[in-house]
Amino acid sequence: MVKVVPLDERRRKGRMSYTETIAIIYVDAKGMREHLQSLAVPENMNVRFYPIPARERNRAAAFQRVMQQSDARYKVYVGEEIRIHRKSLLSDIVAAFQQHPDIGLLGLSGAKQLLTSGITYLASERVGIVLDGAGRPLIGTAARSLCEPVQAVDGYLLATQRDVDWRQDLLQETLFLGPSASCEFRRAGYGVAVLSEEAPACQLLRNALSADAREQEAFLDEYSKELYPLVSIIIPTYQRPEYFRQALESVVRQTYRNLDIFVTDNSHDEATKQVYEQYFSGDSRIRYEHHPEYDGAEANWHRANTYDNPDATYVNWLMDDDLFHPEKIAAMIDCFLQHPGVVLVTSYRRLIDADGKELPDAPWSKSPLASTTRVKGDGMGRAMLVNMLNIIGEPTTALVRKSALYRGHLGWPGESKKYWISDYPTWFHVLSQGDVIYMTEPLSFFRQHPGQQQKDGFVYAAGLICWALMVREALVHGIFLRTDADRLQAVVLWLLMSTEALDMLYQHPELQQRAYWKDFLKVYGGMADALSNGYHVAFDVETNQEAGK
Repeated sequence: MVKVVPLDERRRKGRMSYTETIAIIYVDAKGMREHLQSLAVPENMNVRFYPIPARERNRAAAFQRVMQQSDARYKVYVGEEIRIHRKSLLSDIVAAFQQHPDIGLLGLSGAKQLLTSGITYLASERVGIVLDGAGRPLIGTAARSLCEPVQAVDGYLLATQRDVDWRQDLLQETLFLGPSASCEFRRAGYGVAVLSEEAPACQLLRNALSADAREQEAFLDEYSKELYPLVSIIIPTYQRPEYFRQALESVVRQTYRNLDIFVTDNSHDEATKQVYEQYFSGDSRIRYEHHPEYDGAEANWHRANTYDNPDATYVNWLMDDDLFHPEKIAAMIDCFLQHPGVVLVTSYRRLIDADGKELPDAPWSKSPLASTTRVKGDGMGRAMLVNMLNIIGEPTTALVRKSALYRGHLGWPGESKKYWISDYPTWFHVLSQGDVIYMTEPLSFFRQHPGQQQKDGFVYAAGLICWALMVREALVHGIFLRTDADRLQAVVLWLLMSTEALDMLYQHPELQQRAYWKDFLKVYGGMADALSNGYHVAFDVETNQEAGK
């Protein structure tokens, strides 16, 4: 990046001075000079006009050139796609600046929060009302004060009382000039705002400009860290180097830039470490740890669960054999930005095989909704329990607001139990904190292959016990299952789904000697008794992490 020194700094050092003049820098389209000359001139001030040839494509360079030539305190930069209806606009701009010396940049419309595209007109919360080419008001709310602070202003008309260099090294076209200038003015310590208006001040001759892909990439590369929240991606991995490479590749290729990526590897060999060093060690967003001394998955999961970047607002786990869609994090962050009360965003996930080929949906993986929907957390928790279905998905699937997690980590309040597996208890605690958005786009890929834990007998039994624990917790805490009908359905469905496990025990009686199957039978008895004792679920199972191995 070219290092630039704001012109204000040069003026502070005495090399330049301002005059009480308004400079209007405009694209010299047909009739624009006459249109601008019709504006009222503030009392005791002069206006100077600086035309820019319409054929000059690098608008940022043209603005920079004129800015350096002009000693005017107030500068107004006007594109060719605008007509101004408010004749007093120049006086209003000067008055706003004089009342707010801390504001460096004013626009006529802008975004309170940019979505991850960086395009101002796509923002859900806009300030400032302008007219389209047909004279209809575009979506936006009127500024509530003389100057309404915004994150970014639109670039068709910009006014300044401070000089900060235009990023001609970064941008040429007009769509991102306003957002880029907004970021640069904040970097220089000045505020950015939209001028208040009782009626639309201007009309756009073009309703929307197309985004240049190169400039969009350059804008997001430069400013994402200051525009968007930090997201932690946490990846526990163990001796699956090729799957790990694919998983991590799906993270570093996210269109969302502001990522903090943590990998904890308890492989007993160096293969995964070599993959990291060969392909990813140059990425400053990644923190990799190798713990060959960890014996088993428990310690590695504990390390993953205790990782906490205090600057991160959101967290997403990624299993080392699963994949992210390239736009997963960006799409989910947009949901959070548009819906402040949401604590979790999840999506439909596609099933893939060992080679990455798509598989048909399983009954448990089908999308439960026809379109992307915001759901009350209590309602989602109820739906999961009465259907015995993990609608949220595996840890890979969901992006979670960290403040909604129990102590910032996976799990549910209370004593840690070996049967509380990573996802259900986490989701149920988060759902008790707020709403969830379910997206019907396939934003993650759940791999099914012979080496998965799901094929393990302990994991199968632990999953059933975990569901029973969560039914019991919901009943004890008075959440999710609020009617007798819901309580009956949750308990009966659990018993029905557990008949397959009973059949397995019947076919393999030697399994009954395993501690986890003994615990399963205790749980089964407690759930069955609940049907006749007012849904009071009582059972006692081992709570230490080593029992039943």
